[in-house]
Amino acid sequence: MDWFVSDLHMFSRRSIYHEHADEILARASEARVFVLGGDIVDFSWTTLPSVEATIDAAMQWLSDLVEANPNCQFHYLLGNHDCHSDFVEQLGKVTESHANLFWEPYFLQIGSAVMLHGDAVHLKERNNLALAAARTSKHQFKQPEYRHKIYQMAIRSRLHAVVGKLANPKRIVAGRIWDYLSNEQVDLDSAVRNVYFGHTHVPMQDYAFRGVHFHNGGASISGLKFNMLPMQLDGELHPR
Repeated sequence: MDWFVSDLHMFSRRSIYHEHADEILARASEARVFVLGGDIVDFSWTTLPSVEATIDAAMQWLSDLVEANPNCQFHYLLGNHDCHSDFVEQLGKVTESHANLFWEPYFLQIGSAVMLHGDAVHLKERNNLALAAARTSKHQFKQPEYRHKIYQMAIRSRLHAVVGKLANPKRIVAGRIWDYLSNEQVDLDSAVRNVYFGHTHVPMQDYAFRGVHFHNGGASISGLKFNMLPMQLDGELHPR
């Protein structure tokens, strides 16, 4: 079985990764392909002493995961919370030293399946150039403590869950992802059957839009639903 997981937001106060860690590790041990679909780590909202300490912890976690499962091919897709430039640099180095680890800044296609983080849905211009610009301007610094406290208040009131659903209707989200991938020359009309994405934190399972099925596993955040997504892959794996 092949798996997609996103939005763990590890090292942030809101993350409940620890509740899903055993399942994630178990699935990875059985997988042929395992896609980490962005926002696996959260540098903006980290509770560790610094961004640098968070990068070190993230690299250790990723290296341990990949080394423990040499028969699985891992793909790391960047999200808007883990696109920190120093992390990306380290990610490239770790990828070079592990034959079963790959990374992509925007999206990955294997056969008729496309995987991406999905943060392009909230941009006016939905393409890689605009996505790169948006990511560069945000999430490069750790948030101050007072903002952590405000965010915690929103989570306790479950406001984040309500706002997420209202702001991300399935049809609109699927349509915007369609626009983004089309702008990046992905043949959605005939070559793609399934799209797996994260970012919105709103679960979506087999949602059909223009003949393509869209899937979202939610987020590993307190008060939200979270699922790992089994993927249907029918193409050739990434060669090394």
